[in-house]
Order: sequence, then C-alpha cells, then structure tokens
Amino acid sequence: MIESDFYGKYLSKIHDSDFGFFAENAAIGIFELLQKYDITEGHLVDLGCGSGILAKYFISKGYSVTGIDQSQEMISIAKKKTKNAHFMLGSFYSMKIPSCNVVISTGECLNYYNKMNTNSQPKKLFQEIYSAISSQGIFIFDFAMPGRVESSNKKKWRRDNWEMKVEHRENKNLNYLTRKISLKIKTKKGEFQKQETHRLKLYEKEELESSLIGAGFSPKFVHGYGLYNFPFHKGYGGFLAKKK
Repeated sequence: MIESDFYGKYLSKIHDSDFGFFAENAAIGIFELLQKYDITEGHLVDLGCGSGILAKYFISKGYSVTGIDQSQEMISIAKKKTKNAHFMLGSFYSMKIPSCNVVISTGECLNYYNKMNTNSQPKKLFQEIYSAISSQGIFIFDFAMPGRVESSNKKKWRRDNWEMKVEHRENKNLNYLTRKISLKIKTKKGEFQKQETHRLKLYEKEELESSLIGAGFSPKFVHGYGLYNFPFHKGYGGFLAKKK
C-alpha cells in the first residue's frame, strides 16, 4: 500500500462524489454572509479549494475565483469542473495570497499539518491574508479544535466499487488529530488497496482569535455559515474576520 500526506487519485474522486455536502452547504451559507456584508462582486480566494465545489458556485454568482490546494488530484478535478476559475497547486502557508475582496477556507483545511505548518504559521498566514484583502474585505474559515475526535462517530463507508475505513486518534497533550484512511478499490482489473494518513493540528478558539486580532482583523466566532450550522457536535468552529 502507498501512503500519502494528501488526497491522492482515488480519495480525491471519492471525496468529490460522496462527501461534497459540506462544501455545497458552506457555499450557500458564505454567499448569504457576503450579501449581508454587501460584497456582491469581486475576487474570492479559496484556500484548500479541493475539487472546486465552492469555486464553481461562486463563479456562477458572478465572482472571480482563485483556488489553492496542495493536492494535484484535487486541482485536476477542480479544473475540469470549473473552467473560469484560476487554480494554483501548493500549500497556502508558503504561497503569496492574491489580492482579493474575500478569502475563504472550509473543511478544516487550516488544520492540515505539513512541514510548512508549524505553531507560528497561522499568525503569518493571517498577516498575509490581511495584506491581500481589500478595505472592508472579510476572511471566513472553519477549523478543528481539541475534542474534534469526539465528533468522528462513523468509521466505515461502502459503495458498489469502494470501501473506506477511517481510524481517528487525538493526542490531547500535543493537540494533534491523526486520521488513518484505508481504501479498498474495486476495478475491472481486480481489487486493490490504498492508504493515506492525515495529520491535523488542533487549535484553541482563543489562540486563533488572538492571532486574527494581532493581524488587524475584527473576528467573530461562528458555529456555521449563515443558516448552515456545522454538522459536528464538538471540537469545531469558525471565524468571520472583517478587515478594519
């Protein structure tokens, strides 16, 4: 079996086809918020854009969109799905954020751990985002907190051509969540297995709030986007951070 830090070919396809509900609902809720704050047009940057579900939605609403993701497979799907958006491959922790009116990041993408994401990185990222956003712009994101593992109740999924098992482990001393994802894929050539291990750094609400304020934002903690509430009972939240 091959281990990968990020979404590979098969997991990307499965995530797009069977687990896009969060992105779909988040898109509607975020659009509601943008209307509320009178941001009815302009450029939107989607950090951890995945397969382009939000990009496609906001393009349809008249915004221009840049999506950034570190999974080549996700970017490939996104490009096929949304021709009018611009997609960039790489970690948004180490890339320059394009000038924009809005930055979003959904699906706890800010938590994903890699060599570029150390404890100090969110502060640098928030500063970079603040510089990129226009006056009166906003930064909207969700994230996983300590206790997130308690919301991960389902462990197995099965479809006609694939099976997936996920093991969740949370290190409460270091505030890390590890997901071991095991796939069994059925094709015309036979059955084979793939495995990925994802590691997430869990952040306290107060920690990110302090970093947002330090970057110059006025943050508001939220439990969902507009009328859409996050579907996790513990260890999850978000921020709507407005540029002063």
